[in-house]
Amino acid sequence: MTGKGTKVMKTVVISGYYGYENIGDEALLAAIIGALRAEIFDLHIIVLSATPKKTGTRYGVEGVNRLSLFSVFSALKRADLLISGGGSLLQDVTGPLTIPYYLGIVALARMLGKPVMFYAQGIGPVNGVFGRALIRLVADGVDMITLRDRASIDLLREIGVHNPPVELTADPVFGMDVDRSANAREFWALPGTDRSGKPVMAIFVREWRGLSGYKKAVAQLADYMYDKGWEAAFVPMQYPGDVAPAREIAGLMNHNPIIIERGLSFTELTGLVSSTDLVIGMRLHALIIATICEIPMVGISYDPKVAEFLDSIDQPVVKELESITSGSLIEKVNDIAANKEAVKRQLLETKTALRHKALRNSKVAVQLLNR
Repeated sequence: MTGKGTKVMKTVVISGYYGYENIGDEALLAAIIGALRAEIFDLHIIVLSATPKKTGTRYGVEGVNRLSLFSVFSALKRADLLISGGGSLLQDVTGPLTIPYYLGIVALARMLGKPVMFYAQGIGPVNGVFGRALIRLVADGVDMITLRDRASIDLLREIGVHNPPVELTADPVFGMDVDRSANAREFWALPGTDRSGKPVMAIFVREWRGLSGYKKAVAQLADYMYDKGWEAAFVPMQYPGDVAPAREIAGLMNHNPIIIERGLSFTELTGLVSSTDLVIGMRLHALIIATICEIPMVGISYDPKVAEFLDSIDQPVVKELESITSGSLIEKVNDIAANKEAVKRQLLETKTALRHKALRNSKVAVQLLNR
């Protein structure tokens, strides 16, 4: 029992794709935690994670096993707010259980009478009738929704979610204070690599649905850039999963690119990206980090979220992964290289505007906590 005037610490539970060593998702989590603590310094934060001990130690939070129903229930009972997000949680392209899992946690929180916020999510694609029905049923009962792109707003309305307030914000990572001075020298000191005076193209690829045509196109682009005096470096956003397609692409090349074969921290990654001259990216958060670091980029869209983001900031993207050619990539790279300084100025303006929108997410969360 607390005495008169005693301040009771608030507790927030965060649900997302955390604990899987994906740099993009881990950056999301760090951004959310940092933004919330900037608003309420003594906030108690519980994160549902695949590796709860590691998550707890890394971020100074309470980690809970995301697959233990008892642990999740116990965490939600103590919560003053459930944050679902960020990231692309409500989509059915990565598997049939994704939407039921995340909405199951939301439904459990609602059953316990807890307020729920969708935090800077990207919705979709949602192709199945069941997934759409579940979103309509559960999402229509949450307290607040912030979304990172306008296409997600349109999809929610199309599905039939009309009740909660919805606000367009930005990906939480844009709200982070990024140290771009991290030393990336070790990555350019690999045996046989002479990077002196060469511009560098960082390439972020992933496996996707067994497709291989894009790998040939990227290999031909990299060889083309080598012939123009560039260096190419393949960088994993999710280690070790992203290393295999990088090796496969390298095997299709006439030159020997750099392949970074270890997991990177967010700070290492931003330092690395800042030291390059161009980013070619399939991974959304590789492109977001390039924006933050003001590095020109060309996106390869395996998922609508990639094209939607780059279209929203007026940066080039190749949208047809199944039919991608090296010619389409080379054309966009040549265009961006010819206008490099203008692009960097545009990216500075873009990231400043998106930072303000990103920090709006935590302010909305605090408003729910203080009801």
